[in-house]
Amino acid sequence: MLRKHCVIGFLFLCSASSVSYASGDFGCPAPRGALLFRTYDKCNSVPFLSPGNDSRLNLELLLIDAGKLTGTMSLPQEGTIRSDTAWLVVPFDFEDWQVHETGSAADNSSASWAADSRDYAQGEGSRCNSDVAGLGAFEDAVNAAAGLPKEDAAILVAARGALDAKCDAATPPAFRPPEGLRSALGRDFAVYIAGASGFYAGDFAAALKSFTSLKNSADPWLKETARYMVGRTLLNAAQNGAFGEWGEMNADKVDKGNLKDADEAFNAYLHDYPQGTCAASARGLLRRVYWLGGDRTRLAEAFDRALADPNPKANHVTVLDLVWEADTKLMNSVMADQIQSPQMLAVLDLMRMRSSDQPPPGTATRAPFTVDYLEGQRGRFAKNPALYNYLVAVYHVCIDDKPDQALALLPKLQNTPLNYFAFSQQTLRVLAMDAANQVDAERKLLLEMLPLAKQPLQNEQLQLALARLEVRTGHAERIFASGSPVKDKAIRTLVVEYIAGDDLLRQRIKDPKEDASVAAAALYSLLYKELTGGRYPAFRSDLELVPANPSEMLAPFVAPARTTGSGYNCPALREVAAALEHDPSDAKGLNCLGELVRVHGVHYGQATVPPKTDLGGSDSLLAATDYSIMDGYLKVIAAKQAPADARAYALFRAVRCCATAGYNHCGKQDIPQSVRKQWFDTLHKEYPTSVWTRSSKYYW
Repeated sequence: MLRKHCVIGFLFLCSASSVSYASGDFGCPAPRGALLFRTYDKCNSVPFLSPGNDSRLNLELLLIDAGKLTGTMSLPQEGTIRSDTAWLVVPFDFEDWQVHETGSAADNSSASWAADSRDYAQGEGSRCNSDVAGLGAFEDAVNAAAGLPKEDAAILVAARGALDAKCDAATPPAFRPPEGLRSALGRDFAVYIAGASGFYAGDFAAALKSFTSLKNSADPWLKETARYMVGRTLLNAAQNGAFGEWGEMNADKVDKGNLKDADEAFNAYLHDYPQGTCAASARGLLRRVYWLGGDRTRLAEAFDRALADPNPKANHVTVLDLVWEADTKLMNSVMADQIQSPQMLAVLDLMRMRSSDQPPPGTATRAPFTVDYLEGQRGRFAKNPALYNYLVAVYHVCIDDKPDQALALLPKLQNTPLNYFAFSQQTLRVLAMDAANQVDAERKLLLEMLPLAKQPLQNEQLQLALARLEVRTGHAERIFASGSPVKDKAIRTLVVEYIAGDDLLRQRIKDPKEDASVAAAALYSLLYKELTGGRYPAFRSDLELVPANPSEMLAPFVAPARTTGSGYNCPALREVAAALEHDPSDAKGLNCLGELVRVHGVHYGQATVPPKTDLGGSDSLLAATDYSIMDGYLKVIAAKQAPADARAYALFRAVRCCATAGYNHCGKQDIPQSVRKQWFDTLHKEYPTSVWTRSSKYYW
């Protein structure tokens, strides 16, 4: 119980920050099919030490190797198809990355206390959080005090229980000291209650006087705890009024004198009680002292000690909270010359190697990030030269494009399971080989890494890297060959979406061993590209591949003649294809092709093409024609001899394509308002009796 008192008292050091662990309520799009990200992208995180990763992820990977954490994903470890989109496991949204403390359940029990520290209070007002735990600790100490009369003990427990801790009250409740105490020791405990009352009421001068007077108390608990509370009172006095409504800190309002005294008080306590009841809390509060005082060098040292401590209970907060706290209070403002720890310095260097890196507002101008800059850090990596070589290799891959120099710094693959750092080294070799066009060596290394990749997400990353290589070298068929290690169905779906030609698509559709979602993507890709690409005979032939009970996305291809929600009558797509084969400018056929896309959407990514660097971004063996609905409408509008109902509908829909924001959401064309007005006027002038005219009230 005594230890819990100090844990709860410590919690407020983790608050008052403008940076939170979560990214907010904005979700991520489907991840990109790439591995090398030179700018920060939490939506495309990778399981190796990378500049593009969140700094917390890079630190967590190192801590997993150190045995402090374990990592998993909240998504299935096999690629998924979310709705109609291939959703890769790697890269991943940082918010889906789950890390847990290692050790026994008892070690993790403090997580509930520490988790509250992220949300519970902003700034100085958090001191009242320790009131309940403090009451329990006080009762235990009173009941254990040698020589304290039972009558005094009962009075003291009742008085402490009646203490009304309201830190936010405009007028603090009046303190009434207990009466009827007969012993000197009882009066000492009463002084402690008076100190607690002043502390919670914000009367720090009175609290300090009370706690200081107990430094020579005969009771060991009173003597030690009062020493700790002296430091805590000084710290609260130092930060009193320094935080705004939203928890933002104004360093100019921190009382430097009280902060210096708090620093000395906590260090004096730790000198006399290095293993004391409140030692872990005092060390944590010293981190807050360093943060409030802008002493980033000592703050960095404190984080390094805390993260390296082999005792899982030494810090009274979880390793995850230390990661969060370090990221919040240190990594966004510290300079490299203020850090001696190789681990923390590596995380900072990776952040600095982002192509978009800029110094935070208010910090000193940073030196340019160069190889010479890294060379100046070599001495600080004396105990971990492999980590230093890795950082220099990252520089050569990500910044100055010298892959051969990167390869010279990285070790060969060993026949042992890969931890995250070893996996990072070999991943960087893969990326360097890729940049140097050493494709045979790259493929060999990927295949050799696969059986050694035992940690979460490593295998999925290697599958993606291998698939990208096979596509880049013109061997997409190897991805689907018997015995291929590329089993991830999201990866296979991306290949059939964007890369595969006719023959490979038909093989996937007909192969009974292929995953059903991959086969459906292959069939959709084949039919959509044929129809929108003007390959009408092939489309009508391949309609035979649609199963008797097609999925919702495939059903429109074989649906009979129908009237759409807007009242436009369309024949079956087989007939539409036949009409367009006979006359590519057939107005009804063009409108009905547009209705397929408008009503049922475009699935499996067929409406867009990934960047060239991503899986699927290379040239397709069955290329689509960058089809858009507006293309068809423009052709029909231009054909003044087109049937009246078809041209009226095209005019109506083209105007609607710009509702209501005034931009074209049916294609990439920029449609000026003057053109939209002309369409609107033409519709009303030339087709005044059309149902589409009566439905058209505005233009945008």
